[in-house]
Amino acid sequence: MSHSSQDKRRGWHWSDYWRSGRDEVMTVGTPEGTATFDTGPFWRAWFASFPDGARLLDLATGSGRVAGYALQAALAEARTFDITGIDYAEAPRPLDGCTLLGEVALERLPFAAACFDGASSQFGLEYADPHRALAELSRVLKPGGRVLMLAHHADSAISRQTAAQLAAWDRVAGSGGALRQARRVFSAHLRGAPEAARAAAESGLREAVARAAARLEPDPAFAPVRYFVDYLTDLSGRSSAYDPASALACLEGVEAGNAAWRQRQICQLRAALDPAGLEAFIARAETVGLQCLERGHERDADGALIGWRIALRKA
Repeated sequence: MSHSSQDKRRGWHWSDYWRSGRDEVMTVGTPEGTATFDTGPFWRAWFASFPDGARLLDLATGSGRVAGYALQAALAEARTFDITGIDYAEAPRPLDGCTLLGEVALERLPFAAACFDGASSQFGLEYADPHRALAELSRVLKPGGRVLMLAHHADSAISRQTAAQLAAWDRVAGSGGALRQARRVFSAHLRGAPEAARAAAESGLREAVARAAARLEPDPAFAPVRYFVDYLTDLSGRSSAYDPASALACLEGVEAGNAAWRQRQICQLRAALDPAGLEAFIARAETVGLQCLERGHERDADGALIGWRIALRKA
């Protein structure tokens, strides 16, 4: 299977995320801590409706969590499923009982026509080019093949938190001034700049960090940027304690991680569907032979809106 450089680039902000050991993306910060939405029952009940020997495709599989739910359903029903998960990101971690493939574009599925009985997508298909991805999905499904999606809702708890966290980040650290000043400090130390130059750079870093810290608020949305400011605060107070080359390497990693985090949040908000977007998505699905069986809201046990529930069937 060949992959274009564009496909690899599309998954860059997810590859490190999955490699880090994360296996879910549905967390919401609350005053009491981080809450995780458990969609296991949602998926296991649906997968249990497939007969023994069904061939299933999980789109934008990430860590393979939903593919794993399919495997659990098969075991619970004493059935055997052929489960494949694909993702834009690099190859996910191995998952016994499932085939997980990385660097695969949803718009160019590397499978023969009419070979899958069902397909799942948890916060995945809506990120792709909808017309091309839906056409490919229709192509690889058998007649009567079924699809279940959990798609981002523009007004879900997840989307609202994402928007709030991005706004908090931009308010506190959006200019990137504190990070640039930190690089100046350790670059000055690395090249052996005069003491006065090093002191001026360190003073500039402390001032930049103080300005950023003053913009923090006691709100869960500020948690990601608070962690970043705390890191820079430590650097600004103990710059002489760090090896300059190591500190610069760490700062480069932090900057790359911040960029990937921000890109994931932006892409999520762009992918989220409002009611009009949902209707347009369904209309596109129907033009490529995917009939809409159900559309509606999916909520957690406390009534919080998680996303859209969309069920389709290949004509």
